[in-house]
Amino acid sequence: MSSLKKKRPEPSLYLTNDYYDALLEWREAVQEFEPSQDASVIQECTALLNREARLLDSRRFEEWLGMYSDDCVYWLPAYLNADPRQNVNVAFDDHRRLEDRIIRLETGFAHNQEPGRRLRRLVSNIEAAQSEDGQMRRVLAKEHVFEHRTGRHTIDYIVDLDYWLVKAADGWFIKVKYAELINSVDGLDTPTFL
Repeated sequence: MSSLKKKRPEPSLYLTNDYYDALLEWREAVQEFEPSQDASVIQECTALLNREARLLDSRRFEEWLGMYSDDCVYWLPAYLNADPRQNVNVAFDDHRRLEDRIIRLETGFAHNQEPGRRLRRLVSNIEAAQSEDGQMRRVLAKEHVFEHRTGRHTIDYIVDLDYWLVKAADGWFIKVKYAELINSVDGLDTPTFL
């Protein structure tokens, strides 16, 4: 039995208007992004993104979710420069919703996953910046997601990634993952990035 099934998640009380405002302010600040020249910051961020891709590709979802903070958001907008309160999103998932997705995928009753999908991610163009106090990092990257469904078709997704990482006593955690699908305007065949 999944360890996620053992506990009932609490409702997301952290998705307040203040949270949304901070999220939009963070997104707007990407225009002023200045990548760090500190090789150790870039190496650590590259290792984190590579680990995330490896865990997802090998369907180790619970370990993957362990990389996220308790007050996280996984955001795939349907349109550029969208406000998640007013615009449609491909996904706008808090921690509880990510847990629900994982449980659903593990039940075998996720019918849009039949036939099973095989995914591989290639992450590149990683740039990182760290706050002056060393408690927050912003990471920009590109991702090519290759999805194959036996007997059906192959889809390529090209994604601009933007991460908000926060430091805790036991390492760095993903507070926000913003994934902008370059081909989202073409219509999507039930994308499943988990």
